[in-house]
Amino acid sequence: MVESASMKPKDLPYPYGWKDRRPLLKDKIFYVPEYYQEHQKELFPSFAEHFGNDNPVNLEYCSGNGEWIIQRAQENPDKNWVAVEMWFERVRKIYSKTVNCGIDNLLIISGKGLTFSREYLPNHCLDAVFVNFPDPWPKDRHAKNRIIQRPFVEELRRTVTHMGTVTLVTDDVPYRDQMECEMQEWPKVPASHENYGSSFFERLWLSKGLEIHHMCYANR
Repeated sequence: MVESASMKPKDLPYPYGWKDRRPLLKDKIFYVPEYYQEHQKELFPSFAEHFGNDNPVNLEYCSGNGEWIIQRAQENPDKNWVAVEMWFERVRKIYSKTVNCGIDNLLIISGKGLTFSREYLPNHCLDAVFVNFPDPWPKDRHAKNRIIQRPFVEELRRTVTHMGTVTLVTDDVPYRDQMECEMQEWPKVPASHENYGSSFFERLWLSKGLEIHHMCYANR
């Protein structure tokens, strides 16, 4: 990943105050506010309108600091990429990398993945979806916060194209088992590790001797 140092994450301000919160597309970021009920699909352009082409669309949920998807966007300019991240401090990091690397084929979603999918994504618009190292919420009382659960899987079924793929990556064995259970109705396909790309969390967990689990499914 080639990056200059002209923009820092702190240089991106949040676009509005709490009382003024609303869905907003600004500077290649689409903001999906929390605790908001007046979503309007027409506020989000189609991917063809936004990117100016009909290239395949690949989306990553839980994009973290953006390292993985920035690399993918740079190495695959013939595809459009969408990074979804709920924490604004991480959105800032993704955006600064996007600007400093001069990337034009990446759209950032600042908000919860399930809300964005339900409110703004049309049917069968995604060619591939990736969820890399989602928070495992390891305590039993917090497990309900995991993204890979039935409502999210139903959204994957609706939004991924026929024969499109969903790739899930985790180091956490209990979460891996839950993922496999939730995705049991999806045919599993070979998960290629070659040229998959790296990320902070992958390097961290590998350095601790943990096994990384890649699971890939097709929407048939």
